[in-house]
Amino acid sequence: MANNFLEKTVRDCHIVGQKFETGSTFSFDVQTAMPGTAPSDSALYVLLEHNFEVMTPLLASFMQEGLIPWGMMVFCRPGTLPPTLPQGEARGMRAEEFDQFGPDFTNFLIEELIPEACRLTETQLSSSPDMHFICGGSSGGMAAWNAVWFRNDYFRRAFLSSPTFSAMRGGEEAMVLVRKTENRPIRLYVTAGTDEPDYFFGSSLMAAQNAAASLEFAGYDFRFEQFLGEGHCTRREDETLWRRIMRFVWANWKTLPVTTLSKQIRIRNLVADDSVWQEIDGHAFPTVPKNISVNGGNYSFDGGTIFWEKNGEKTAVATQFSEITALGLSSDKWRLYIADAHRRFVYAMSILPDGSLTALYKLAPLHLAHDFRTPGALGLAVLEDDRVLAATELGVQGIVSFGLTDLILPLPGDLGADRIAVVGKTLYVSAGDKVFTRQLKLAATEADGAPTAPASPQYGDGFCYSRSRLFFT
Repeated sequence: MANNFLEKTVRDCHIVGQKFETGSTFSFDVQTAMPGTAPSDSALYVLLEHNFEVMTPLLASFMQEGLIPWGMMVFCRPGTLPPTLPQGEARGMRAEEFDQFGPDFTNFLIEELIPEACRLTETQLSSSPDMHFICGGSSGGMAAWNAVWFRNDYFRRAFLSSPTFSAMRGGEEAMVLVRKTENRPIRLYVTAGTDEPDYFFGSSLMAAQNAAASLEFAGYDFRFEQFLGEGHCTRREDETLWRRIMRFVWANWKTLPVTTLSKQIRIRNLVADDSVWQEIDGHAFPTVPKNISVNGGNYSFDGGTIFWEKNGEKTAVATQFSEITALGLSSDKWRLYIADAHRRFVYAMSILPDGSLTALYKLAPLHLAHDFRTPGALGLAVLEDDRVLAATELGVQGIVSFGLTDLILPLPGDLGADRIAVVGKTLYVSAGDKVFTRQLKLAATEADGAPTAPASPQYGDGFCYSRSRLFFT
């Protein structure tokens, strides 16, 4: 590297996972590049399985040009779990750490490895997530996506080369959630070759193309580049490609924050314009009746049983559940919605004039958190158009009246939701001792009163995009 700026190199470092990725030994290298005096807000570049000798001079030259900010480069490789017996063999942990859809490896980077790299190089990183970049190929691409998705409070810029968004360890779930979840501020570059491998867990090319379509649908700020006749992780260290990547990923980094381009269409239709979560006093959650009143009687529940009570007589009308947590009533008053903490589905049953229940159906499946403890919903609210909102570990999940889960509103910090209520057009959601509110475009149904017909649900969003963020080489 040229010597007209300050640099510090630390090679062959090792760290053992303590809180996250426990027991795995990781090797990593660190390179800093600073202009004259080290700034107190250096950028961060995490490169997973990249060549130190190739990438350090390349990134340093971009820094000198002003294409990207000065900062610290951390080169990390997958961990190895040593044997506990003399005759045992060490286990490579790449699949468990890089391919697993979830936050553990990212948390290890943020809380353990990166602080050690800063200590070794005496670097002070910027606290802004806009100044933190991560990249990787194949499984490393999946790991880089995990970083910007699960720890969006820390990473917001990334490059993914042939990412494994396939059924290796839950990677196929990632783009399903992208299509339905409220957008996160991410600026992203994705590449793939047309000669990608086709494994038993899925086609790498189809997975990358699906990712591009999903990101476009959801309104993310990204570019997808496909190379004709080339293979897995092609050109991942090519200077010309990297110049394109960095010019896009770091565009206007001095003046403009990383942001989202638009909200997913279903969320736009539900949430009031410019409405964001507001945390309020934890004691301000509204009192919501646990029972459902209809036809002059009341539905209540205990354990896995639903009871009907009218004129002082209480009768068990459904006993096939495990742990009912909430009931809801359809806007036209003839379907009862049921949440069961131990079951993945929100259920519906038909209400008969005598209060008995019939025709048990699975209204809709819920999406599950990466390491869920409770598969079912812990609370329900029903809106004027018969949309069901469910409090889940992923936040608030929305179900249209004909039975599709079409949106997810994550809570701040990705907290799990345990209660939900809608008063007027204000949505209340609790997560432990925290309570958040948000303004909706629709009000809740009334628990009793004259039936109202649910609005006719429309898809209205299955149109063809211009694919303005996709291009081919």
